[in-house]
Amino acid sequence: MNTPEWLKPGICGAAIGAGFLGVVGFTWGGRVTGCGASNDRAMAMSRDAA
Repeated sequence: MNTPEWLKPGICGAAIGAGFLGVVGFTWGGRVTGCGASNDRAMAMSRDAA
């Protein structure tokens, strides 16, 4: 597939931005992947709310 020359920087920028967003979301944003971590947070929040 022949892509225009002006499109390549946009594709690279989108890939870098997606990687950065993933790293920031999982570290600073507080996202979790395991059920154990999310369950621990839910239990802590329910204890704090009561």
